[in-house]
Amino acid sequence: MRSRSRGGNFLRALAKDRSGNTLVIAAASLLPMTALIGGGVDVSRAYMAKTQLQSACDAGVLAGRRAMSKTGNYGTTEKAKASNMFTFNFNPASFDATNVTYVTDDNDDGQVLGTATSMDTVDLSVDCMAELQIGNADIMFVLDTTGSMAQSISYGDPAKIDGLRAAVRDFHKTINQAVNDNRTRIRYGFVPYSMTVNAKGLLQNGDLPYDAFTDETDYQSRLAVFRTPNIVVDEIEDLGTTYETYNGYLSSKNCNSYGNNYGNNPLTSGTKPNPVTTTEYNKYSYNSKNGTCVRSVIKKRTTYETAGYKFSYWRYQAAPIDTSNLKRFQAVPIATDVSSALVETAGDYDLVLLAKMNALNAPNGVDATGVGTTSYTWDGCIEERGTIVPEVTLPNLAPLPEDAFDLNFDVVPDVANDNTRWKPRWNRVEFTRNYYDSEETTTTRSNVSGSCPSPMMLFRTVELADDPNNVPSWLDTYLNNLVAEGNTYHDIGMIWGGRLTSATGLFASNVNLDDDKINVSKHIIFMTDGIMEPTASGYSAYGIENFDSRIAPRNYSNTITARHNLRFAATCQSIKARGITIWVVAFGTSMTTELQNCASNGRAYYSSNTQQLRDTFKFIAAQVADLRLGA
Repeated sequence: MRSRSRGGNFLRALAKDRSGNTLVIAAASLLPMTALIGGGVDVSRAYMAKTQLQSACDAGVLAGRRAMSKTGNYGTTEKAKASNMFTFNFNPASFDATNVTYVTDDNDDGQVLGTATSMDTVDLSVDCMAELQIGNADIMFVLDTTGSMAQSISYGDPAKIDGLRAAVRDFHKTINQAVNDNRTRIRYGFVPYSMTVNAKGLLQNGDLPYDAFTDETDYQSRLAVFRTPNIVVDEIEDLGTTYETYNGYLSSKNCNSYGNNYGNNPLTSGTKPNPVTTTEYNKYSYNSKNGTCVRSVIKKRTTYETAGYKFSYWRYQAAPIDTSNLKRFQAVPIATDVSSALVETAGDYDLVLLAKMNALNAPNGVDATGVGTTSYTWDGCIEERGTIVPEVTLPNLAPLPEDAFDLNFDVVPDVANDNTRWKPRWNRVEFTRNYYDSEETTTTRSNVSGSCPSPMMLFRTVELADDPNNVPSWLDTYLNNLVAEGNTYHDIGMIWGGRLTSATGLFASNVNLDDDKINVSKHIIFMTDGIMEPTASGYSAYGIENFDSRIAPRNYSNTITARHNLRFAATCQSIKARGITIWVVAFGTSMTTELQNCASNGRAYYSSNTQQLRDTFKFIAAQVADLRLGA
């Protein structure tokens, strides 16, 4: 009994004691908790897989859009690069993912779209998109338009100048695709260059004052020398008539001869311009009976005067010529034919002054007659302002010397100092000659040839269109008007590229437009198809080097290439120091050390043909733009 009672009491006590319930509950909960933990692991893995799938998708479309920027197309090659980048960034084995797919394509807005899917415990699918989005940017194109640009790289290819036109249009189309915000401001500027640059547009638009150019300019020209007196009759004085009789017998025939002084009729004494006396004999009468012959003797004295001076010869030398009207694009007459010209005062006359003196042009009476003239209107190409006096040794241009006004972007032209002002380049009054000697006289010298590129253009806002292939009409016209002629002077192109992008220079109001309201990146794209190739005998922005000796001392013209390269290098450094990015493109020519060093970090590119040039311009446009993931 006791034992039974004892057991019943135990059970009743156990029922009342709650401390042992935890074990039962834990045992009962074990299976549901195990299932819940397994489900949490699956969700975590799915989340991690989707994150990596999204990252790989993004990486792929970025790679695809970058490839598209280089070619302008989104085809098999570009899609393969996107797929390779996706595969590199997503490892299906890490998530036991199966049936992984990745598909990309482009749309009319220049975007690359992608979709990535995979099957796992949870099926996953993500979308991605990459596009070019550009901020505000100013791009200055400094373009080599020398004579070689009119040629083709190989047979059947277009002329290089045509390839350049197409490349700039491609650049714009890429930029146009990149802009998805109508508040974005894009501006283009242009500096076509060869042996000089053209400032016509800057002057006529009022961006550069006419006083920035000299009113009188020294040219290697020629002077018309008038030293030969033009002798004319002043007065003829009749000294009277006398008669002489031949006392001996003469036949009628011999009387005629006697009357005419035996063929020497009239007789003269004295030479011009002194008085000249003439004696004229004529048969007066003849008596056949006795052979008497009478003749008349008429004497006159002629005095002369000098009525002006005739052309004697040309003198070839440096001469100052009036450019006050020329620089304002007025038609200026110049003397061309002086073979029949007369001037009132003996002297040496430049071609402009002589034309002014001509009867049709003289404002205050006739100073000259018979001068053949032609009118000339300036094309806008320049001679550079003053630079350092050249020495035998190559110059040190770091830092830039104070008197290197041509290399200084910001010096304001001063009418009191012609070294700070530019000069009109005037090939019609510029002549070659054989020697440095300023007294050379000849009639066989000729004008120097003239090569003048298209006018420069300050930054101009580009109209961006919904159609990415749209090119503004003004840009199309500007590109079509580019001309190809002349030798290669890289420094003059880059000098003006820097001058037109300088935030502290003559064109600061254009360069800094709205910079206080918006952030603007500034770029120079420098394209050339040749190496530096100055010529000592040609007429460039620095005159005729053989005679003007502005870059190299006399007799050191063989060093001008090295000197121009130094100036080019100094200009590139000055531009980069201002925070402007320089992109250099060598088109079918050597990528020289000078060109490579000019470019900002790693931004020098070589294009061996027209298609590569176009692709390079697209690529640069994509870099100027910012490659971004779309939302």
